[in-house]
Amino acid sequence: MINNLEKRKKTNLIIGWIVFAAINLIIILTTLLVKSSQHKIPWSGQAWLDAFLFLLNKIYLDNFFKLPAVLLGSLTFIGYLVIGRGLRESIIGFLKTVIGFILLQIGSGTLVSLAKPVFDGISKISGSSVGIVPLDPYFSLASQQNFFSNKDIFGNNSYVSLISFSFILGFAINIIMVALKKWTNTNSLMITGHVMLQQAAVVTAIFYVILFQDLRIFDGTITFGEQTGLVIISGLFLGIYWATASTSTIKGTNAVTQNAGFAIGHQQMWAITASYKLGKYLGNKEDSAEHKKLPSYLKIFEDNIFTQTIIILSLFLTLFIVLIAVDPTKVIEKDLIKFTKDYDIWNKSFGGANFTLNIIGGSLKIVASLIAIITGVRMFITELQQSFHGISEKIIPGAVVAVDVAAVYGFSINSVTFGFLSGVIGQFLGVALVIALSLIPGQNVVFIGIPLFITLFFNSGSLGVYANASGGWKAALLLPGIIGFLEILIISFASRALFNGSANNLSPLSGGYIGMADWNLFFGLLFWFSSYHFAVAWILVILAIITMILIGMIVDNGSQTKATFLQKILKINPVLLPENK
Repeated sequence: MINNLEKRKKTNLIIGWIVFAAINLIIILTTLLVKSSQHKIPWSGQAWLDAFLFLLNKIYLDNFFKLPAVLLGSLTFIGYLVIGRGLRESIIGFLKTVIGFILLQIGSGTLVSLAKPVFDGISKISGSSVGIVPLDPYFSLASQQNFFSNKDIFGNNSYVSLISFSFILGFAINIIMVALKKWTNTNSLMITGHVMLQQAAVVTAIFYVILFQDLRIFDGTITFGEQTGLVIISGLFLGIYWATASTSTIKGTNAVTQNAGFAIGHQQMWAITASYKLGKYLGNKEDSAEHKKLPSYLKIFEDNIFTQTIIILSLFLTLFIVLIAVDPTKVIEKDLIKFTKDYDIWNKSFGGANFTLNIIGGSLKIVASLIAIITGVRMFITELQQSFHGISEKIIPGAVVAVDVAAVYGFSINSVTFGFLSGVIGQFLGVALVIALSLIPGQNVVFIGIPLFITLFFNSGSLGVYANASGGWKAALLLPGIIGFLEILIISFASRALFNGSANNLSPLSGGYIGMADWNLFFGLLFWFSSYHFAVAWILVILAIITMILIGMIVDNGSQTKATFLQKILKINPVLLPENK
């Protein structure tokens, strides 16, 4: 029976590859023959060269590599063929990936169209000295995709596919780092594709601004060489970060989960490792948050849709109140029913309703667009994860998988709530401070970072879990708030610095930023100081890559069988596993 299944699997694999190769062969031959015959000097060497360039640029680049949905769908298709899923499952995987990405684009379009005029209106109040940056990974993904297809920046060109190439290369680098774990001390493979895509988007967009935009006069295009360089440096940075940061979470995760044996692949991997290390200085792990009884009314804030709705509605209601208070004629028509032309998209929220109801309707549409983005991302990432994980298992069997941070929440439910509440207080204290700073006349050094639900819950809640594992409820209640406060300060200054350094002040963060601990603290500091000059940026980015590799070799990750060279030099004694494991 098993032999028959294996034979069928191999047969499906062979059939799938034959069909795939045949389709590409037909495309290549047809294009080359037709274009060569139509040349002014048919069948000449120049005719064949022009035909080949047409094949590369118009057939494969314009219809494949420049279309993220088709590119990612094709990767799923090829990955499924490689792991022997067969032609039927490969086609289904292709379709699900493409449709999921289209759903992401629909949600992103709605989100950007509603949020952008409001944030633009706020930024104009003080002569562009005030800016709002929503801190949410899905706002961020939409913002960076919009940046690479923005006609004000690139004209009719679109470079959204660069994000996908960075994502793919980053995953390949992660595999290589794990394959070389004897030297790199990294043993964890990121498979949280939605997180990886969000990070690929923000790294690719920001690296373009800080590393490549000032290398020449900005003319609305990115040359092939710059595209290649951007993808290589972004993929290298991402892959090394994914490998080293996720591996660093293994030891803390084992403490939280009673040695479940997985790592975390999310937006705050360095931060949860730091929380686990620092927690013991703030409390006693025996005095755990899990021994405390929480009031039942706090549980309502664990509902994603409810809390997102409250936060989004509160945010946009406040922003509209500010806009109307400053100059109502720019926001509301004289009939006091509709918004003005600048905010016309909000008039369509609830049809012909009054502007007050349309604020509610528009806010609910933003929540719905976030749900559409999340659903679309989960849809195509589920297919990609299965494809990538299957391929990686063939290359690096036995690697520790890095999963979504929500996987640890069931082991420490109360500490999630402790961390969430602490983070809310700390981050909004930070927001209050940057709002005060933004009101200084003529200031051009700070934007206002506004954390939304996903940032508050999954960021601060996660820090609470790991702080509790080493320092109990006191650490879970203190660390997320302290870290959250620092996060808001750093990212608010960093996002303004990036805006100041962007061509025509067109920033990839204008519509949102990931907003979680690693990206606010560590990466935030990196692009803050890198924004002042591209030469400084190149030095700092290269140093950051080297530093991550060195940290990976130093950290006691809980999955080692031997101490690394650097651990021996620094006299660090990691807990070692037996060789036979």
